[in-house]
Amino acid sequence: MVTRVIKPSTMSSAIGDHFISLANPEPWVSQTTVVITGLLLMLTTCLVWFNQTVRSLTLFCWACFFKPFAKNDHGNSHQSALESFYRSQASIYDSSRGVLLKGREKALQLAASHLKKSSKLVWIDVGGGTGYNVEIMNSLLPITSKFEKVIVVDLSISLCEVAKQRFEKLGFNNVEVLVADACDFLVPEKYMGNVDLITFSYSLSMIPPFHAAVDHILPMLNKEIGIICSVDFGVQTSATSIGRTNTLGGSVNRHVPWVFRTFWRAWFELDRVFLDPARRDYLEYKFGTIKSLNCSNRLLGNIPYYIWIGCDKDRSSLLLHRLNAMATESPYLAPASSVPVKSKGYERALENNKKHLPYPSIYYQREVWRVYYEESNPQYAQFNDQYIYAFTWEDPREDIKILNLKPSDVVLAITSAGDNLLSYASIEKPPRRIHGVDLNPAQNHLCELKLASLRCLKYEEVWKLFGLGKVENFEELLFSKLAPQLSSNSFQYWAKHGPQIFDIKGKGLYDTGFTRWALRLAKYVFKIAGVSDTIEELLTCKSMEEQKFLWESKIKPAIFNPIVSKMLVGNPIFLWKALGVPPNQAKMMNSSILTYVVDTLDPIVGRSLISKDNYFYYLTLRGRYSPTNCPDYLTKQTFKKMHEKESPLDNIRLHTDTLNDVFERLASGSLTVAIIMDHMDWFDPKKNEAQSEVEHLKKCLCNGGRVLLRSISKEPWYIKVFEENGFHCQAAAVRVKRMTIDRTNMYASAWVCTKIPARRVSDLTI
Repeated sequence: MVTRVIKPSTMSSAIGDHFISLANPEPWVSQTTVVITGLLLMLTTCLVWFNQTVRSLTLFCWACFFKPFAKNDHGNSHQSALESFYRSQASIYDSSRGVLLKGREKALQLAASHLKKSSKLVWIDVGGGTGYNVEIMNSLLPITSKFEKVIVVDLSISLCEVAKQRFEKLGFNNVEVLVADACDFLVPEKYMGNVDLITFSYSLSMIPPFHAAVDHILPMLNKEIGIICSVDFGVQTSATSIGRTNTLGGSVNRHVPWVFRTFWRAWFELDRVFLDPARRDYLEYKFGTIKSLNCSNRLLGNIPYYIWIGCDKDRSSLLLHRLNAMATESPYLAPASSVPVKSKGYERALENNKKHLPYPSIYYQREVWRVYYEESNPQYAQFNDQYIYAFTWEDPREDIKILNLKPSDVVLAITSAGDNLLSYASIEKPPRRIHGVDLNPAQNHLCELKLASLRCLKYEEVWKLFGLGKVENFEELLFSKLAPQLSSNSFQYWAKHGPQIFDIKGKGLYDTGFTRWALRLAKYVFKIAGVSDTIEELLTCKSMEEQKFLWESKIKPAIFNPIVSKMLVGNPIFLWKALGVPPNQAKMMNSSILTYVVDTLDPIVGRSLISKDNYFYYLTLRGRYSPTNCPDYLTKQTFKKMHEKESPLDNIRLHTDTLNDVFERLASGSLTVAIIMDHMDWFDPKKNEAQSEVEHLKKCLCNGGRVLLRSISKEPWYIKVFEENGFHCQAAAVRVKRMTIDRTNMYASAWVCTKIPARRVSDLTI
């Protein structure tokens, strides 16, 4: 057996050369030799990797888990303590910290998405250590072309040496490494007040005088466009939020249970790493919170950490932007008005200012869609952090037709899934203001996600999110593109729930929320009835005749047979789970459940093709939309309209409150249209709910202002309440046998109630 002689060389080059030679062996080399040599080389490579990994892991475990209990001779010098800790592990620091220091990449991605994109950015990385952050940022924003100057500050000499070698290898001539204390390092005078980004990446927890470090960098930050980013360990509790919840940008996962916060805080202090809440609290006191995210490292026993983005708390441009937007929350905000200010956001801003706290986090957001709300409101707990409607059942085409909306209109509607608000904004000449109101914060989170997506994503990405209901890279889109357009509260919600909801391998958006039962129960009914294949045919029908034939001959007899009807379609559980009908509303039916369902579905097939012009039932049957059968906001034409210079997206405001609370804070006569869906069907006739709401509506509507409502009853009992309060009420549509009132036909009637000036009751015409 003849073999080649391997000449002396480095292990890596030898392995590389011989893998190439094995791929192209000489004719005289036997197959057995090739296989044996290949196996030996692979074994050698594995041994080298294993040896390096074991060495790194051993050093890491010694330094982090055993050395803290050994005798320390570094005295009282903080730099000596750092060197004692890092000297032996500087060379393996990056390879050993990936599992422990979670969130660094996400924090930099979030920071990069919030930066003003220019080619002269200045960045100071405090406690930057080995320069790992700079290399990661380079993959997001090229260091040499986007940054004028990058300064890495660290007190550890060993880590700084690694950083210098890294930057030299990468050719970053605009990056400077300073071996200095975070509390007193110096930068050139020209950068004072002009720094665009300051980061603390797992460093603030290792700075004993952290107040001094934070105060030291404050004058360096650009007050108008600069941001500060911190990712670090930290144990927060709900108790530390008392009195300043509106400044925190949301409290999702903020409270760390006693066991974890006690154990990890004590453990890390052995290494002079301090997880006390004071560090983050001080950041949230000195700066305005733009984004806040609370996480835990599950792989290592739920070690709590956070990602936080802030800015100068007196940033004038953002504050003026928000104050100007408040005029759309409540016309009471006219500067010279003697009427007391009614905006919640303005009231909270004044309170915070008196306490020297930052303004509410909502003030520092880029977009003004979301109107300020108190996240701690106990009324929100009933929704259990979930939206009910993933899509909207009401037909906006009929709304627009009945109301004849105009550019001068100010419209208020229930948000639901936001589809209708976006449809009103999609018409050729949209209303000048559209208020969406929903007490469920998650419904407004969903609408806000749609607004943000239309603002900053490509059409193909928007279609995947809301047309198909799933996308390959939701988390990437959230951190790199969507985050700057979302409020911090909404960002927290989607960071927690979005990856599961939009998972490309999952069932998608439309199998979430309460409305998922409509889709699931429909599929179950069809499966039990044995018409699943026929339903697929129905969704591809090209003519009304074909659609009617399938319905009458196959589908209708199967789902309305006595057994299926009694067990499923006519079951009260189906009524609530699939159709969302609560008990008070169910009592208003003028027929049995089964009869109502038959009268709802039977005429649909004769109105329009489900395959082309009824996206409500198409979605219910297929679980997604099609490009030619979808809500207006998902069409390419509307997408282009949303990106015009004067985008109709700017006209939308989202209120997270009860209708009455919003009505109370709007000026008298400020609304021209209120669209309240079937919401009043849910009221108890024995209580005063309807009277109270009608009175509030009357105050807010201008003379001639209209209320559009739908009901499961042909003659809803509360129409009399409107008439008794000076409204002229007229049925815009009433369902009769084998006829529909719109494309969903879910309601028995639709009504328009018009506010009449007292002196002109006799001459009003509709």
